Parts: sequence; structure tokens; C-alpha cells
Amino acid sequence: MVCCTLPRWWPVPTKAEVEAIIQMEDPVLRNLHITQTYHVLEVALTDVFGEEDLSWCGFSTWASKTAGAFIRKDVLPGVMAQLLERADAVTRGFSELQDRLLGAWGASVGIQYVLARTVEDVLDEVARHTARGNLVVFQELGPLYTDLLANFTGMDSPEPSRVEAVVSRLAPGPVGEGGQDLLIRAVRHYHEACFTEDPKAHAELMFLANALVGYHEQARLQGPVVAALNAPVKELFLEHLVAFVRADPNPRARSLSEWGLREGFAPLAQRLERLWRELATRMLMKMELPDVTLRLGEDLPALTAERDFPPALERLSHPELVALMAALDRSPDDTAGSAARDWGSLSDRMNLIVDLFRTRQQDRLLYDQPFTFLQVDAFQQGRVPHGRL
Repeated sequence: MVCCTLPRWWPVPTKAEVEAIIQMEDPVLRNLHITQTYHVLEVALTDVFGEEDLSWCGFSTWASKTAGAFIRKDVLPGVMAQLLERADAVTRGFSELQDRLLGAWGASVGIQYVLARTVEDVLDEVARHTARGNLVVFQELGPLYTDLLANFTGMDSPEPSRVEAVVSRLAPGPVGEGGQDLLIRAVRHYHEACFTEDPKAHAELMFLANALVGYHEQARLQGPVVAALNAPVKELFLEHLVAFVRADPNPRARSLSEWGLREGFAPLAQRLERLWRELATRMLMKMELPDVTLRLGEDLPALTAERDFPPALERLSHPELVALMAALDRSPDDTAGSAARDWGSLSDRMNLIVDLFRTRQQDRLLYDQPFTFLQVDAFQQGRVPHGRL
């Protein structure tokens, strides 16, 4: 058993407490609890794995915290300002059509109003899909890591029966068919890491297990990620436009048919939808860590000026890990080329995520608390804390 030096401010969550979080209906409060639970689990797992190498929970803490900003729609003012600024140039190109169909007042006021309503609805969609993804992952992995901690704590030598106690609750089969083979493999490698004293071998086993869990997680998230990126901007814009025109006191505007409005403004709506996807990709492709905001559409920063990865992970030797990196990492042993070109692509996300795990696996900053004590106290009492989260 490994002795942990990190302070324990909160008790390890029980299975019942994890299940209670899963059953929460408020997505904002649920996300706060999920983020905090990942942090508490990560600190507790250092009793099992030691403090040198983080488990997947250390990364999921900050991914969930980042997701919280979208679930709470904290990004609304910034996105609204960016979209309206960029959309101004687009809408000016349609000014003659706007004036002819809506009149001078409708063109100057209506389009901005319709855009603002559209952005609010789109961010509602993003928040809903992000919350669904946050829950989908926690439903599987919150109970798994709670179970793993309960079974692996206190082992002085390998105990296959404890491994089987964990994996017996997982469903064999490929992830695409609802199976959990990747998680089963990860649990076995975590168990092996518990009794591996060589620092390099231990780091590689932890990285392998983390990457397998990350691969499973991202496959599960494919639907919510694509749905968040592909919000129906065009249709929402046209619906709000029709509603605005129907409420317009101008008789000429009210006389326009819905078909005519939709056909006339469809090209503008399509341009705005493309613009939204550009902004949404940049907005969604970031991750807040304690010391830096990572732009996931750019190559990840190297660990130091001298090396991309920690020494123990600079050159990989574990055969299964080498094979997995050959499948997932387009630029093995180098952070150059780690950028995700298309966040809706599972292979692009994994290309970046494995490098993120590898560069930061021994970063002690990821053990930091995601929230202050007052904030934790607030949401544990069922209140969303005030201020920046």
C-alpha cells in the first residue's frame, strides 16, 4: 500500500453517493458534484497508485470543470459578442434583400434581434448536449473508479480475485456495441501498476490504462460532441425570423408568406450556420487546466524546452502501449501534430488526448482543488455558488 501525502479534505464518495449524483436532475449542480467527485477520487487513488502518476480521474476533473462553463452557459456573453460582430459583415451583404422584405426598421433591428434569440437557443442546445455527455461518462466511470478504489486499497501483493470483482461488473464486447472491453483491459493494467516498482514501467502501465479509459470515454461521447457542434442554426434563425415578422406592425412585412421568407433568407441563414460552426469549434476545443487554457485546435505545448514528455514516458517500450499509440497517435513521441483538426472526429480527439495524457501524467498541478471550500459547501447544500467557478 502506498502512503499518500496529499491532504484529504473530503471523504471518499460511496457507491450510494455516486448513484445519487447520477440521479440529480439539475445539470448544473450535477456537473459541480461530478467534477468534485473526480477530484476526490483522484486524491484517494494515490493510496493505490502513488502520487507520481495521475489516473484518468486527474484529467477528467478538469475536463468536467471546463464542461461546466458550457452547461451553465457562462460563455453566452462572449459568444454572443463574437457572433454578432462577425455576423455584421455577413448581414450587410444581404442589406438590399432585408430592406426590400422587412423595411428599413425591420432590417436594422430585426436581424440583430433574431440573431440574439438564435444564439440563446443554440447555446441551450450546446448546454444540453454537454450535460448529457458529462452524465454519460460519469454513469460508467464514476462507479468504476469508486469500485476500483474499494477493491484495490490495502493490497500488499497481486490479488486476481479483486480484479475479477471489478471487471465482473463490466460488459464484455467492443465499445461500438455497448461493450466495455477497453475498460476491462484498463482495470487489469491498473492492477499491474500497483505492484510495479520500476518508475518507467509504472508510468507506462498508468498511461496505457488512462489511454484505454480515454478511448472508451470519447467513443461514448461521439454523439453528444457531434450534436453540440452541429446545432441547427439555420432552422432556428429562420423560425425566429418568421415569428419576428409575424409580430411586425408593418403591413408589408406581415403580408409576406412564410415560404417566401424562408426562401429569401435561406442563403443568409446558411452563411450564419457556417459562421457558428467556426466559432463553436474554437469555443468547444479548449480545456481549462489549473495553470493554462489549452487550445485543442493547436499543438499541445511540450513539457519543457528540452523534452515533450516526462522522462519515464519519453520513449515507450510496453508492447501493448506502443501498439495503441501507433493506432491513436499520428505523431508518436512528439507533440508536433497533436492538434485536433476536427473535434467531431473521434480519431482527431484521441490523437490529441493521448498526447495530453502523456505530457501531463506527472503534473502535480492536476491534483489542485477545482473549487474553493465555500463553493463546495454551497453546492453540497444544493445551491449553485456565486462568482466564477
